[in-house]
Amino acid sequence: MIFGESKVSCAELVVIGDEVISGLILDRNSQYLGEKIHELGIEVSRVTTVGDTALVIEDCVKLALQRSDWVVVTGGLGATHDDITKSVLLKVFECGLKKDYKVARMLEAKYQACSREVPDNLRSQWEVPEKADILYNEKGTAPGFKMKKGKCVLFSLPGVPLEMQYLFEKFVAPEMAGQTNKTFLHRLIKTTGLSESDLWAKVGPLEGIQRKATIASLPSHLGVRIRISLLADSKVEGELRLDEVERFLTKQLFNYIYGRDDDEIEAKVGSLLLEKSLTLSTAESCTGGLIGHRLTQVSGSSDYFKEGVIVYSNDAKIKRLQVDSKLIDEFGAVSDPVARAMAKGVCLMTGADIGVSVTGIAGPSGGSDLKPVGLTYIAVHDQSGTYCRKFIFTHDRIKNKERSAQAALNLVRLRLQGRLEN
Repeated sequence: MIFGESKVSCAELVVIGDEVISGLILDRNSQYLGEKIHELGIEVSRVTTVGDTALVIEDCVKLALQRSDWVVVTGGLGATHDDITKSVLLKVFECGLKKDYKVARMLEAKYQACSREVPDNLRSQWEVPEKADILYNEKGTAPGFKMKKGKCVLFSLPGVPLEMQYLFEKFVAPEMAGQTNKTFLHRLIKTTGLSESDLWAKVGPLEGIQRKATIASLPSHLGVRIRISLLADSKVEGELRLDEVERFLTKQLFNYIYGRDDDEIEAKVGSLLLEKSLTLSTAESCTGGLIGHRLTQVSGSSDYFKEGVIVYSNDAKIKRLQVDSKLIDEFGAVSDPVARAMAKGVCLMTGADIGVSVTGIAGPSGGSDLKPVGLTYIAVHDQSGTYCRKFIFTHDRIKNKERSAQAALNLVRLRLQGRLEN
């Protein structure tokens, strides 16, 4: 829903394919189309997924044409037995086929380049609906179609993502964009360290700010992304409104926001280290090197990332990091004192300015009443001392590792920004 705006055009997506409804492949097409169409200032009201059944597709397309300004259909345009979208469109639009000579020439040129003739089964691709404008496909063999019924425009695109995206960008997006005089703008605010419910509890009432923009939350186990979007009469006006909403959210969530749009927390940590001319080393147990992996995903990380050690066993913690065996005997490997000793030990071992350590019970086994699965301690050590925080995550091993790495990077970020005290 767009708050404070006049009614906008409405689009509907129809995704066709047995392989999609059976879960054999993930539907990335509607995700891509939904975002891109929304950015054009057009509301996507429905996404319908149907199998390769002619009557079901026909009913779905007919309903979409009645209630929407735009319909985008993906899938079923190939040359195999289950590609029936074209035959359904012939029934819906009450027309026959004709040969499109440009499609034929494109196919022949494609196969001549490989010293081959066009296979017999692909020759049907140059037979196109009489009432369609053809969307010529440079990326594949199946053309797309544009067809009109009343006030509604229907685009039929191949299901192969590369081909679908090419035809959307070349043909569909320009036409949709030409139908609105509004400017669509959006911004993504990235947070970590709060659940979705806790985040909105901290933000408080949204009634006033919702008059400026639409605000949506996109939660994951690594944090919550907040999407701010709006339609404006101009880019300047829109940016001012986005800035106002972002300032409001930043005031409420200051410690939890680490970036916007394409920012990644590992890159943020890297830029802070470079800015302060500091180096970092990692001591990882339950994360198995994931923190180091994420840090080194950033180009130029060798300027600040010195070394990472994986000390999975108690013996490794003692020998590599000089953790006192008495600490492990008394408190256990997964404990505040051991995490602190690991962070300090990796600094002494590598000469880094900052050390971050993580020790935990990733699961699904290994927990107890006193130390449940998901219990994790993360420590950050620098010249001013050592900070350690306790977390209790979930019973999912992979997510526990990923959340631990995210939390460790976030604690380093907060330490570098002066927001963590011993």
